[in-house]
Amino acid sequence: MKSPKIIISAGLNQNIDNYINALELFNAKIIVANTTTTKEVIKNKYDGLVLTGGGDISPELYEHRMENSDSSLCFGTSFKRDNAEFQLIKNAHEKNIPILGICRGMQLLNVYFDGTLIQNVNKLHYENMYKFREQINKSKGIGNFDAKKYMDIKSDFHRIFITLGSHLATMLGSGGTVKVNSRHHQGIGHKQLSNIFFASAYTIDDGLIEAFENKDGSIIAVQFHPERLDEHPKQIASLFKAFVQRCNKSM
Repeated sequence: MKSPKIIISAGLNQNIDNYINALELFNAKIIVANTTTTKEVIKNKYDGLVLTGGGDISPELYEHRMENSDSSLCFGTSFKRDNAEFQLIKNAHEKNIPILGICRGMQLLNVYFDGTLIQNVNKLHYENMYKFREQINKSKGIGNFDAKKYMDIKSDFHRIFITLGSHLATMLGSGGTVKVNSRHHQGIGHKQLSNIFFASAYTIDDGLIEAFENKDGSIIAVQFHPERLDEHPKQIASLFKAFVQRCNKSM
């Protein structure tokens, strides 16, 4: 397999080792882009883009599309990061370069393409994150986010159903039910989904969207964290293998 150059987005001081390791398993060459390097990074040739997890999306970017919005439900927002990643999305999409969005990355893609977000989902998805957020709010106030401490939170888990025949199912080698981790408190339902995307996975217990894709599969996004390889069946690692293969084709 060739070695495609893949940009990984990151917040300042964010640990993205799990993402790098998961992609390097399949011979990808990694370029890291953050708020200070994005403009320079996208001037160079690259073959894929991975948008990583992190804090919430700034509600200023989508609240005008909602019936009501409560910014106090958000924490860890970074308008600079949002804007930098918007540049990455725009550049990759215009060049038809494959994009993989993970957790925050999935939410950001939806907002970029005129969707919105559920600002606080059922605790089914984030019991441990809820405890983490409450501790932060009591000690530092609403809006703070410690990325290093976030890495150490125990993941919650739930079952999802991957739609048969979807691009995602093809990348994983099968569809159906699988258990995945859950590290988010904001999410996307059908009312919030951008009209350019099709849902390709759902949480079994409440039907929230756990993955979406566009028509040609050049954009794939998942709400769970596949880069935490030890928390999933081996099938999930196939997502990175298939993504690297797609990036190879764009070279």
